[in-house]
Amino acid sequence: MALLVTGLGAPVVPAHAISLEEEIDIGRKLDAEILKETPQISDRQALKEIDDLGQRLAKGVTRPQIKYHFRILRGDDLNAFSTPGGYVYFSERLWNVLRRDERIGVLAHEIVHSDRRHALDAILKAQRRQIWISVILAAAKANRTWMDIADFLHQVYTLKYSRGDERQADEVGVELCEKAGFNPAGLLLAMRKIRRFQAEHGGEPPKIFSSHPPTPEREQYLTKLLESKGVPIPPEEVKEVPNPYKIGEVVAVDGQRIKFTSSKSLAEGSVVWLMGWGWDYYYESRTQVPIARAVVVSAGDPYAAVVRLIAPDRANEIVKGAGVYMPPEPKPENGVGRVKATTRADGDVGKLELDSEVPRFQRFLARQLVWNKDYSKLVYADVGYVVVISSRGPGQWEFIGVTRPEYSYAPVGDDSILVKLADPDQKRWYGPVVSIGRSGRTIELASSKSPELLARERDAGKEFDVAVPPWDPNESYENRVIGTAVLRTLDKKVVLQMTRFAPGWDMSDVQNGFDIYESPPRTAEKPAGE
Repeated sequence: MALLVTGLGAPVVPAHAISLEEEIDIGRKLDAEILKETPQISDRQALKEIDDLGQRLAKGVTRPQIKYHFRILRGDDLNAFSTPGGYVYFSERLWNVLRRDERIGVLAHEIVHSDRRHALDAILKAQRRQIWISVILAAAKANRTWMDIADFLHQVYTLKYSRGDERQADEVGVELCEKAGFNPAGLLLAMRKIRRFQAEHGGEPPKIFSSHPPTPEREQYLTKLLESKGVPIPPEEVKEVPNPYKIGEVVAVDGQRIKFTSSKSLAEGSVVWLMGWGWDYYYESRTQVPIARAVVVSAGDPYAAVVRLIAPDRANEIVKGAGVYMPPEPKPENGVGRVKATTRADGDVGKLELDSEVPRFQRFLARQLVWNKDYSKLVYADVGYVVVISSRGPGQWEFIGVTRPEYSYAPVGDDSILVKLADPDQKRWYGPVVSIGRSGRTIELASSKSPELLARERDAGKEFDVAVPPWDPNESYENRVIGTAVLRTLDKKVVLQMTRFAPGWDMSDVQNGFDIYESPPRTAEKPAGE
């Protein structure tokens, strides 16, 4: 509190008052907080590429004493930013959307922001932000970790750089590209994509450029700069790529149900796609992009189907006359069975009808047809997770299941193919969460373990991990764990109480269908809420 009070009355601090060591320490602490809230992607090849490109660019900085670090964070927004002390971040989607030269251009721009201390200058020049820099300076000098670094991170993340700083980051970024032997036009090419993104979203820029000068202005001075250097500037060519797989049109819309015509004969359960004109995933061509998935519920003339949106912001395009498409499908995959019917809401215990027999507490991944990452073709992917809890009669089981958020348009229940799950941590698995008491931070477990074993576990005070389902084979067990719990009651229900949460998680994030494991040995962690 003394630090906070002192900070409120402090005079404006010149940028040079922060030493290089303090700046590096600030960056390190911010990086730790960022990675707690938003982990890095698991694609090692992409992480190696961003580091290789970034390190080549960083050889041209004015302060070589700073070691640079490059991250790709999980996230579906278009974003890139840097923090003091040599840390540069890309969102996963921005990294995937940009081509190599464009990635390099944006990397160079963000490196310059960090190299020229733009973030620190912007904070120190803003009188209302003095409290944050006072706190972090005191904390850095004392090597303390108790301060609210997340709030300071918010200040850095939402900075509005001056136009002079932004132009310097653009122009010096071009020089860094030249020094490293890269295409200096990369940032300009990225600007074109950002402009297209803005046009598609009503003129609003993505986060990466929300505080930057208008994109057309930046394109103009970058073009002049490149021309003065004799750099060839590729013409901006946009192609229209029609989709040849149209089979009909929507003739009526009633909430989540549509009626449509079709040139192909379809059966109940057939999947078709509503598509409309838009930019491809890379913002390079105009083409038909998927808007919604539709499952035929009655055949005839016209057909009737239930619709699930892929792109919620394009819901207004599901109107009479909208195009219905049926692109080629890959060969169906074989599994242990196919879901014939379900009676439940996502995440609730319900009945499952299969075309094959399965044992209790068998775990499955549910596969369905979905679009690949760049929306160029249909593929089979693991859209969710199913645990069979008990038999309900011939061909019917009680189950719990979770749909992966990114595949909400293809939920577990719609004719999924079930594939047996291979979990290296199976021996420690106790069962799925089937009910949640948020006010008391309690969860109910459905388990095949004996009551005697569970009683011993409770009396011993054994801890259990609560984890998201293992639907991504590249995800480590440690990254799946969202918190820990201990057994409380074993009467009519097996109930656990949450004791800790992993950074970035809380009780509101716990879902039915999450897994509970016996905790492996680990170092001590802070209790939830501390």
